[in-house]
Amino acid sequence: MSFCSNCGQKLATQIKFCPSCGTKISGVTSGITSSQHLKEYQEKMYKNTVISLKSEGQKIIQNKAKEAFSSFAKHKFKTSESTQPIAEVFKPAKTFNNEVNKPVSSASKINKWTWIYIVINALLVYFGSQLEEVVGVLFFSFFILLIVFIRRKKEKPYHWLVKIILVIQLIFLVALVVDRLENITTITILLMGLLITNLMLLFNGNKS
Repeated sequence: MSFCSNCGQKLATQIKFCPSCGTKISGVTSGITSSQHLKEYQEKMYKNTVISLKSEGQKIIQNKAKEAFSSFAKHKFKTSESTQPIAEVFKPAKTFNNEVNKPVSSASKINKWTWIYIVINALLVYFGSQLEEVVGVLFFSFFILLIVFIRRKKEKPYHWLVKIILVIQLIFLVALVVDRLENITTITILLMGLLITNLMLLFNGNKS
């Protein structure tokens, strides 16, 4: 007995086409034994099953990916609808930036007494740089101005260290002015002006 190599249908002798699937039956095909047919049929079914499973798996993966993407897009859309409008969302941030910038800009300004202090020290350099007493005063002024300009963006540029140096310089200035009262010169006037400015910086240095 022979079988169809395509569908496995039993074939009668001397038949040219399979009555089940219509496959043409050759002389070699009609002579296939039952064991050979079963083996070929199993291999063919295995290949067809693998191809079918692969195709179904690809379809399932594509469907799952589409569902996940649509779910994510829908969730994102709902979140954006429930939130505030863009203008209202950014409004608090803008207000916060304005509030932050205001103290920084005001703190970065050097007050008028600091500028007077700078001018008097510049005049002392011009008129009295050859005097040892003036050089001593300018030594303190250099460190005071250096620290103040480094801390000019801070809320209090004249912090405790600057005030300590100001007090030491103030004591030194008082001694120099008292010693020079008998002979008043340009240097004496500048030292008196620096003394007054020193006092103002101690109490009003951190005020704009």
